Amino acid sequence: MGHIKGKRFVGILAVGLVATGGMGVAMAQGGISANLSLSNTIFSQTVHGLDGQGVAIFVGNDKLSGGDVAVAKLKFTKAEITDLCMAAPLEIPGLGEKKFQMKVPGKNFSAENLVIGAPGLNGGMTLIKPQIGVDASQLDDGASAGQWGIAADAIQAFDQKIKATSISADQLTAAGSQVSVVDADKAEC
Repeated sequence: MGHIKGKRFVGILAVGLVATGGMGVAMAQGGISANLSLSNTIFSQTVHGLDGQGVAIFVGNDKLSGGDVAVAKLKFTKAEITDLCMAAPLEIPGLGEKKFQMKVPGKNFSAENLVIGAPGLNGGMTLIKPQIGVDASQLDDGASAGQWGIAADAIQAFDQKIKATSISADQLTAAGSQVSVVDADKAEC
């Protein structure tokens, strides 16, 4: 019989969590068959700064395994994020409550065609050339006609605290990222 060491187990689990989360996001965006659902986990992110281009914000829903949840969909054609910290709660059999944590210090996180499903967010922002009250179906093919939305050329956001159900992008780049699984009470975000 083989034996897996604790650190190796946690590493394998973290990779599996990221892959599963990615499949859930793809399903939410229509990329995977509808028999898959999101992980039913609402995770947290803190962002010191976000500079985004091609901004669309509209209401919608994410399909969780327990049912739909109302979210603000934040869509950016390009985004550059400063000081990202993201954490998701985990229950690991035999180890108890843990948190998956990803930290990307500095201005080292960028994305193309980034979409975030957020049931809650707090922080400051400046919108460049905003259009408020736009029909959401003009902002995203998956949005229902008649839903409310905001469009802007660019956004400068700061000190954001985001609760998210999903994140998807055509490309994510995270230089110097630190990924770990920590005790729930020792998570930094």
